[in-house]
Amino acid sequence: MRMYEYLPEMLFSADYRKKSIFLWYYSQIVVSLHKITSNTGDMKQDTKRIPYGRNDFVQIIEQNNYYVDKTMYLPALEDEAVNLFFIRPRRFGKSVFISMLQAYYDCSMKDKFKDLFGNLWIGKNPTPLQGKYLVLYLDFSQVGGRIDQLEDKFNRYCKVKLDSFVDVYRQYYSEDFVKKVFEAEDAVDKLILINDESKKLNLRTYLIIDEYDNFTNTVLNEQGEGVYRAITHAEGFYRDIFKKFKGSFERIFMTGVSPVTLDDVTSGFNIGWHISTKKQFNQMLGFSTEDVYQMFNYYKEKGEIAANANIDDIVNEMKPWYDNYCFSKSALTSQSKIFNCDMVFYYLRNYLSSGKGPEEMIDPNTKTDYNKMKKLIQLDKLDGDRKGVIRTIAETGEIVTTLYDTFPARMITDPQVFPSLLFYYGMLTIKATRGAKLILGIPNNNVRKQYYEYLSTDMLQPQE
Repeated sequence: MRMYEYLPEMLFSADYRKKSIFLWYYSQIVVSLHKITSNTGDMKQDTKRIPYGRNDFVQIIEQNNYYVDKTMYLPALEDEAVNLFFIRPRRFGKSVFISMLQAYYDCSMKDKFKDLFGNLWIGKNPTPLQGKYLVLYLDFSQVGGRIDQLEDKFNRYCKVKLDSFVDVYRQYYSEDFVKKVFEAEDAVDKLILINDESKKLNLRTYLIIDEYDNFTNTVLNEQGEGVYRAITHAEGFYRDIFKKFKGSFERIFMTGVSPVTLDDVTSGFNIGWHISTKKQFNQMLGFSTEDVYQMFNYYKEKGEIAANANIDDIVNEMKPWYDNYCFSKSALTSQSKIFNCDMVFYYLRNYLSSGKGPEEMIDPNTKTDYNKMKKLIQLDKLDGDRKGVIRTIAETGEIVTTLYDTFPARMITDPQVFPSLLFYYGMLTIKATRGAKLILGIPNNNVRKQYYEYLSTDMLQPQE
């Protein structure tokens, strides 16, 4: 008879010796179980978390989240013009990327460089500009509300950010100057004060703007071109602030989802350099095929994906739904296509919890994004020519067209320009070239579903 079969008898025995033996065996079982659970806990704790929905680079690194290294692009960005403009569709990692930019160049975070970047490419290849700037970070998706309150809310948001700027970097300014900035009543006045004082003290400043066109796109769609022009043309408050940005910072980096607003404020900010379709930055956002394989192999090595799982099969299941983006015609034959990064994290999170891909391949949380996109493209207001463009794309999967780098709001109704707008919103991607023109096509099933939904809705509309 095995020892564990004697344990009940020992427990209830009056024999002291038998009870002692039972207690000893019990203690050994507890110790063994503790070791097993502790080792399992260490493995789980050591495995990087999935940063689904996370946008803060510092938190991603410090809280042991998986990070797809994009730091190797920093030297290339430094070699470009000092004022850069970069467009990508929603959920392609723009906010995480510029959060990384801020952490890298911010002089107040210089002492954390090794902790944040030590295991990344740039940690082993730092540039001379690392930690050299006072960084002003603005996120214009935080500005919104009724149109009659928009200018006031924009001014108040910028005031808060500018006050925070001098507070964070107050060691570089006198207390009298900091007080002077705090007391200034207007955001533009604060910006002028900071610019003048920073130049006098030879301080290097970097402006980073996320979602530069967020609220202006909303105004254009909901209020119409007249109200939109009032804030982006002549002496409109948004155009005015861009005039002040010009020359106020040593470097500027802006992101958004389309070039429309930039074109409309261009004379106030005519020094921006549009790098969105350059070959060297094609894979700067989103995940390359190589990135995806590396990620899934990492979780397989950690035991989070079954040892007998075929990573090729997993990637091939995702490809028709999340992949096939190309943003530069020069990269068509030399680089792998790009995955929507949020969709990959959505799939991975489901796979780790259930051992298989999600039943619904489209992340339900993206429905809000597609509703926003439909408003931006003004699908409910399409004329016959643009409806024809949508129908052609839905039926054939592609369209031959010219890709416009920039265009004003008044031109988005032009059927020749409309495909370019669809491209910047991620509804089309570069498939091939045909002479001097491009073949733009539907990138994947996720997007294809949006076209079909539009067509089915349009067919139900009463015909005039």
